[in-house]
Amino acid sequence: MTLRYQVLTGALAVLLSTAALAQSAAPATATAGDTVAPTKAQLRAEMRADRAANHALAKQVRDALYKNKDLNDTDIAVFANKRTGKIILAGTILDESQDQIAQDAASKVAGVQSVQTKLTLYAAP
Repeated sequence: MTLRYQVLTGALAVLLSTAALAQSAAPATATAGDTVAPTKAQLRAEMRADRAANHALAKQVRDALYKNKDLNDTDIAVFANKRTGKIILAGTILDESQDQIAQDAASKVAGVQSVQTKLTLYAAP
């Protein structure tokens, strides 16, 4: 009985070890819940799309500023982040009231969440 017991125990050990090896050697397949890292091409395409969206939002804000007659003779650059809706206005204005006018005009554009100004008052030499 001891020889028989040893043979059965050995056979069981071999079977269990091969089953464990078969499971660990199997390739991992992605399921629907798994996240897959994007490729470089996908990241570049996403960055290009973000940049294009930022430029489009900045253009909409610039158009709104240029249509406002109270902002004639100003030099305002617009920086936009489409994902956050944050707008930064930078440049020169002729009087302090134009700062608030520019903020109001920019905040009325669709997609704008916040407006930050870095406008400086033009000082004539």
